[in-house]
Amino acid sequence: MSAVPKLFVHKGQKMVLHDRRRFRVIVAGRRWGKTQVARVALVKAAVAKNNQLVWYVAPTYAMARGILWDALKDSLPSSFVRKINETRMTIHLVNGSRIELKGADKPDSLRGVGIHFLVIDEAQDIKEDTWTKVLRPTLSTTGGRVIIIGTPKSFNWLYDRYVDGQRGAVYTDEKGKTVENQWRSWQFPTITSPFIPPSEIQAARRDLDPRSFQQEYEASFVTMSGRVYYAFDRRLHVGDYKFNPQLPVIIGQDFNIDPMSSVIMQQQPNGEIWVVEEAILFGSNTQEVADELQARFYKNHNQVTFFPDPAGANRNHDRGESSLEILRQAGFKKILYRRKHPPVADRVNSVNRLLLTADGTIRLRVDKNCKHLITALEQTIYKPGSRDVDKSAGVEHPADALGYYAEFAHPVRDRKIAGISI
Repeated sequence: MSAVPKLFVHKGQKMVLHDRRRFRVIVAGRRWGKTQVARVALVKAAVAKNNQLVWYVAPTYAMARGILWDALKDSLPSSFVRKINETRMTIHLVNGSRIELKGADKPDSLRGVGIHFLVIDEAQDIKEDTWTKVLRPTLSTTGGRVIIIGTPKSFNWLYDRYVDGQRGAVYTDEKGKTVENQWRSWQFPTITSPFIPPSEIQAARRDLDPRSFQQEYEASFVTMSGRVYYAFDRRLHVGDYKFNPQLPVIIGQDFNIDPMSSVIMQQQPNGEIWVVEEAILFGSNTQEVADELQARFYKNHNQVTFFPDPAGANRNHDRGESSLEILRQAGFKKILYRRKHPPVADRVNSVNRLLLTADGTIRLRVDKNCKHLITALEQTIYKPGSRDVDKSAGVEHPADALGYYAEFAHPVRDRKIAGISI
């Protein structure tokens, strides 16, 4: 095969393409040229060595076709191509390499292969599990490389991977060991592209609200609009807040089946509440939750107090037991709950007040490893034009678990206490 075809890139794109880090992350504004980076990177990876499997993954199969397919075919001279499958969006090269375009909307179809090079585009609209449980393992057997590309959309997994790439060439891990960083990340506002005239940027500034402009053109990570837990700010509330075996244990419990959510807290001597751990069990049941928490706290059962979803008092299990009875049988005797569900607004207000009071006091802190709770606090939103929680994303359950504790122990308004079991 002859030399790699010449594909023009600007300075910022070249910076990314020439970097040799295994995991690269681009956070860029609209029309910066993310698609061009993907196209050049895919072609270079496919022609550099024989028999390479090279993938491009977009949120959906239709998006992959619309974003890249025609441009990718135009990038390759006919002498490089042995066969093109239009239906499967696969290009077979004469050196035995294949470039395949995929959609992340059917993640099970992406399993079980060894990929040498991968581009994930519009990553902000792809579920984190698709990366961690499906795509990341495909790189393990080959030592494959990846470029993750996206535009900011709240503080989701794209943000976490961006942070990974900002730790420098080497960093010190939690055990004090110096580690070579395999991640590198960049943040490119639209204005850094030489192909976008300043007048276009000014027009967008006039047409968009400040938050949308920051997100779409300045490539800034901003909080989602309509957030339920608006007081939460990971820069203020998230850090190293570890379990202390000398302190009592508080567990807020949501009994939704998928997932069952346990938020594990401890009140500190200064009065702050620290969320030190979480137990998020998907496709689970109360017995499995009880077993998990029993295993974690077998040494200090008597120090554990549950604040559960009031629905747990209902007898809804095969053996005629309630969820609360299953917890008691596991040795958890201190259970505080209300007979009736408190209004959702009361739970939400109690959590927000713990996060931040009007005088600037913070009473709730969250350990950085409680990722599901952090996601819930950042990404649970109201349905547009209403005060009804939007449950379509399915992220709200850990925050619900926290809310059952917050509303009972720190209510915004006084309520009659009932359902105490100690």
